[in-house]
Amino acid sequence: MKATKLKIIQSAIQLFNQEGMTNVRLQQIADKASISVGNLAYHFPNKRAIVRQIDKELESVITPILFSEHAFPHLIDFDNQLSSYYALMKQYAFYFLDVLEFERAYPVLHIKRKKYIQRMIQQIEQWIQQHTQKGTFNTEIQENQYHLTAHSIWMIFTFWMTQQKVSGMGASHETAFKEAVWNQLLPIFTSIGLMEFEAIILPQLKLVNLSDF
Repeated sequence: MKATKLKIIQSAIQLFNQEGMTNVRLQQIADKASISVGNLAYHFPNKRAIVRQIDKELESVITPILFSEHAFPHLIDFDNQLSSYYALMKQYAFYFLDVLEFERAYPVLHIKRKKYIQRMIQQIEQWIQQHTQKGTFNTEIQENQYHLTAHSIWMIFTFWMTQQKVSGMGASHETAFKEAVWNQLLPIFTSIGLMEFEAIILPQLKLVNLSDF
């Protein structure tokens, strides 16, 4: 991508994250990118074209995360995956904060988002089932229990940024996000799985907590 187009996209993402996608005008994006509106329009005729390009950028980031080939054989692998998701949320905060606006204004892109959602839930559920067979987690006590657990974790991913703002909790930190996810899994750990969690994951959470500040 040419330097000017890249600058426009980066400026738009920053403004969307700060102000909300629907509140940002082309003039603001041009000012942020230090170019004229005419120059911006040469590359992107309207805001919809900018959003579509951002969606392509997002796809290039999220696809390797959602379709990673490894099966997360250890708890630390899943913890690292959580770090990747958190970085994605921070980089494209508006994508998560402006969920309804995105659906209403960009229905075609929203269909793509729904595919991401399905894949994410499937990925998490498969990971839980794999670790159930491994003895890390207990077996389900009711049908679809772990599908619902995966769905709950997806909701944390999707609405983490929103609940942080609505609750007035201030700046989001990676540690709090990870703790919220792991808290969904704590009740289903076997004694062996809990030992691994306490030995490997808890120390990592403390390290992340220090790096947050």
